[in-house]
Amino acid sequence: MNTNSAYPKIVLALGGGGARGFAHIGVLQVLKESGIRLAGIVGTSMGALIGGTYAVGTDLYYLGQLVEYLGWEDLIDLRLPRLGLIDGVKVQTLIDLLTKKKCFGDTFLPYWAVATDLFSGEAVIFKEGPLAPAIRASISIPGVFNPVEVNGRILVDGGVVAGVPVTVAKEMEGDLVIAVNVGFDHTQHQINSVFDVLSKVLDIMGNRLDESQLGLADLTIAPQLGNIGTLHFQRAKECIGIGRAAAERVIPELQQRILEFQKKGLVSYTS
Repeated sequence: MNTNSAYPKIVLALGGGGARGFAHIGVLQVLKESGIRLAGIVGTSMGALIGGTYAVGTDLYYLGQLVEYLGWEDLIDLRLPRLGLIDGVKVQTLIDLLTKKKCFGDTFLPYWAVATDLFSGEAVIFKEGPLAPAIRASISIPGVFNPVEVNGRILVDGGVVAGVPVTVAKEMEGDLVIAVNVGFDHTQHQINSVFDVLSKVLDIMGNRLDESQLGLADLTIAPQLGNIGTLHFQRAKECIGIGRAAAERVIPELQQRILEFQKKGLVSYTS
């Protein structure tokens, strides 16, 4: 085996976190700049959106500029509360644009998106068909976005079952699964209203769920996003920078693990 060309199969598990998920852009930029070759991406919520956009070949630096200057307030179509405060039609248009209306089979590397079946509580893993409906389902935060019906199932945010989809990423049978956790630190929450109480409880529950997922990852990248909130879309540039810094910190360890795989001959494919 030629260790100069052999390379481990590296799979990314990109977690959800609303605007905090813009940090994924910075992480992906640094991985690419460092010559790290990815073999697959699995995304939940904002991780599904950023991962899918990257998987269709969108330039990461163009994407960074786009989210920095995009008028996110123009994408919110409020509605009378029924199943969600935001209808999501405008967001669907944006997803169509970012994914170029492509299908899972059109991506340049394997890419899956995770959503949740609202009735069964099961994880729904999208691996085929159009990208846009799958991503729209994956980002449907319960109570905020109107749920999405796909193939007869009512779907909401994948973060309900897998905030950081490590177990799903392992189904890609990679040699190294890297988790990118942009979840909110519940200790940052101030409690001033009943909504703050509910938000804090949901964050605690989500963090507990993520802990079990993160424990299965071979390596975790955790951008230190502090008090940046789920809806702080105006802080996109800051999130991207924090994501870059977090990725840069783990590059030496990741490169060492790649070298160890090559020395042991534990590789999945060659370039």
